[in-house]
Amino acid sequence: MKTILVPFDFSPYAVAALQTAYKISHKSGAEILCVTVVPTELDWEFLSEEAKAKHSQVLDEYNEAMEVLPSYLRNIAPAKAPIKPIVKIGVPFESILQVAKEYSTDLIVLGAYGKGNGGVNFIGSTLQKILRNSPYPVLAVKELLDGNGFRKVGFASNFDPASKTAFERIKPLVKLFRASVHLVFVNTPAHFTNSIEVEERMNHFMKGFEELTFHKHVFNYSDPETGLEKFSDLHKIGLMAMVSGHHEKIPNYQIGTTETLVFQSDLAVLSIKV
Repeated sequence: MKTILVPFDFSPYAVAALQTAYKISHKSGAEILCVTVVPTELDWEFLSEEAKAKHSQVLDEYNEAMEVLPSYLRNIAPAKAPIKPIVKIGVPFESILQVAKEYSTDLIVLGAYGKGNGGVNFIGSTLQKILRNSPYPVLAVKELLDGNGFRKVGFASNFDPASKTAFERIKPLVKLFRASVHLVFVNTPAHFTNSIEVEERMNHFMKGFEELTFHKHVFNYSDPETGLEKFSDLHKIGLMAMVSGHHEKIPNYQIGTTETLVFQSDLAVLSIKV
């Protein structure tokens, strides 16, 4: 792992994301890109200097961020932390993903409201758009996830062939913290699958990952999101990794399992696309 990107808006949740990223960076040596975006719908990069000069408020906010961000990071991060401050102007999620592409980011770590703290406000937000549009793994955290938090990882899936490809993308993170991986299939009445079939899928999934420690679970619950919450509470898991679908063109008000788990739980959720 070489590069971790943290979208940074100076909120306590962004600070928690930065602290979490530093825990990963400290073990891996990865550089942290701390990205603050001055929001505007203007196509800023294609404006002439004369046109930009007409938008003094945007320029003022940009100059302020350029001045404040480095000093702010020095106050909250260890002195030798490999953090690169970046300030952009544009649509936040687009600017963040542009930077991620430019630096070939391995992981995006961002802050999310915890349960009971207005998480519903994130529907349609930058967080949701990054979850939906990022081709890179996205770790959404509500509070600092320290080294112990990484040592037990849940991996929720239906364990089809694509899930194995997705897991390969987070395998370096699992190995970095020598994590035990709890494979979990939430069996719901609406999509009931017999345990023998799930066991066969899991066994096939684990082939080629013999150096890792796995625990297999079939957990029966009425819906997958609450089932994953209850399973995590039962097994004291704070980080749940999930294979996410491609929902880029689905309306914001229609949210999938990954988004629902981020919005309604206090879990750290790692979203991975194939």
